[in-house]
This record gives sequence, C-alpha cells and structure tokens, in this order.
Amino acid sequence: MRIGATCLAFVFLAGSGCGQREEARNMSVEEVAEELANMRIEPGLWELTSEVVEVRAPDLPREVRNRMVGPRSRLRNCITAQQAERPSANFLAARSDNDCRYSDFLVRDGQVRGTMSCPEVTATMAGRYGPRAYAMNMEMASPMPGGATMTLEVRARGRRIGDCEDGDGT
Repeated sequence: MRIGATCLAFVFLAGSGCGQREEARNMSVEEVAEELANMRIEPGLWELTSEVVEVRAPDLPREVRNRMVGPRSRLRNCITAQQAERPSANFLAARSDNDCRYSDFLVRDGQVRGTMSCPEVTATMAGRYGPRAYAMNMEMASPMPGGATMTLEVRARGRRIGDCEDGDGT
C-alpha cells in the first residue's frame, strides 16, 4: 500500500469533517468533481505530512506493526492556479486509469468527507480544510493474501508553505 501517494491523492479532499448528513450513495466522477468545485484553496507550494496512528491485520506480528506506525512522509506538491480553481475527482485518485468508485462525498463549509474505493485500497476520510491548510483522518483498508484485510488509520496535515519555484502556483 502506498500511504504517501494515497494521502497526496487526497490533497484537495484533505481537510474536513462531517457536514450536512445525506444518505450514502455511489457517485459519478462528475458528481464528486462538482462537490470539489465548492472547495477553495490557494495555489502555491503545499507540504503534506502523514502519520500512521494504528495498523490492524490478522496475525500481524507486533514488530511489523511497530515499524509501520509513526510518521510516514513529508511531501511537497505545487498546486497550480488551474488545479486550485477546480480540482477533478480523477486528481483525487492520482491515477490515469481511474478504476476508483466514490461514495458519500460532501465538501461544504470547510468540511469534507467521503469514501474512495480503488482496486488496491478503500479509503474513508473526514476532516477540515481552509484556503491555506487542512487536517484529516483516514481509514484505509487493503486486501491481503488469503482474503484478510489490513486496516491503517492515518492522520494527514497539509499547509501552503510558499510559492512554487517555477512560478506556476503564485
């Protein structure tokens, strides 16, 4: 499971919590993109940090669990003005072959929540965002050999730290 890539994939979703409660339902890529159109973030250089706070899997040795828990990554990503203006659902998946499905996405009033199910991971997230920062919690479940599931609880934070070096992100 690529924790850092998955967390970065949610850079536009990252940050919210539970807003108005609606019935859970599958959503099209276009419907998710429409929800994301409500989000406003500042273009520029963003830094994302993530930390695995818990790992659960059947028969997972304590030593393996202990190696997985803790800070995972510190990534930087330039968000262009175009990306900040209207993020797409495909951007969330950070994949060109988007086999992901979305459900229960809501982006309103500084809050976001939703579930993204891809062949190798299902991620449910909730958090808060603003134009210059976000904080979110995610639960990611990934199938293991033999039919078992490994579940990771991840805490992600992001913040705008300046302008992009190439000038694209103001």
